[in-house]
Amino acid sequence: MSRYAVSTDSITYALKGRDLLRRKGFSAYTERRTTGLSGAGCGYNIIFSGDPKQVQNLLSDAGIKTKGINQI
Repeated sequence: MSRYAVSTDSITYALKGRDLLRRKGFSAYTERRTTGLSGAGCGYNIIFSGDPKQVQNLLSDAGIKTKGINQI
């Protein structure tokens, strides 16, 4: 199964998103973003396996702001 990274601007959104995905049965963890979006300040990724469209909908419905999802 493919892995994806959801980019967020804050650790708060990353942790809330990770916890939501885990409650919904996804395998998910967070990590600090070290590349990409240079000059945009700090950021974090939620790494998960599963359906990216479903994850985007879950996060959006929960009010968790994201910068996008990329396959890794």
